[in-house]
Amino acid sequence: MPSASNERSDILEKVLIKLDELLRRIERLEQILRGLSSAQHSTLFAYFLSATKAPLYMLLERLLRAWVTLHELGRVDPITESVIYVLSDCRERNISTIYKEVKSVRGRASRRIVARKLKLLEMAGILVNKGSPRRPRYILAECEEGNARERG
Repeated sequence: MPSASNERSDILEKVLIKLDELLRRIERLEQILRGLSSAQHSTLFAYFLSATKAPLYMLLERLLRAWVTLHELGRVDPITESVIYVLSDCRERNISTIYKEVKSVRGRASRRIVARKLKLLEMAGILVNKGSPRRPRYILAECEEGNARERG
């Protein structure tokens, strides 16, 4: 049976691999941008920002938030991992939207299983339901706590 520290190391290793991949992509983009004219440069940069839908620091913040949440959970299944990543941008979502995004991340997903995972994560205090019991809208509890600190 793997120990908790081994599981944390595995999660950290996954995050570091993703950050390494992101760094390589950014370096490649910088090489491409150096060879472009100023007009091409600004067009490509605008496309890059729209493709990531966020500045780089927001993307890194999201990855860190997902890693911290997964670290707190310990060993999780791939669907739960994907749910956490999807919700790590701190936007509320309904079950259908989460299901579609998890499916996009994993390539496949079951709506029934995603809904069950969301309920379990809510009961564990990892997610907060901002909607109603009949029409839930989920957000990471950490995001909700951060929003409360910013407001007050």
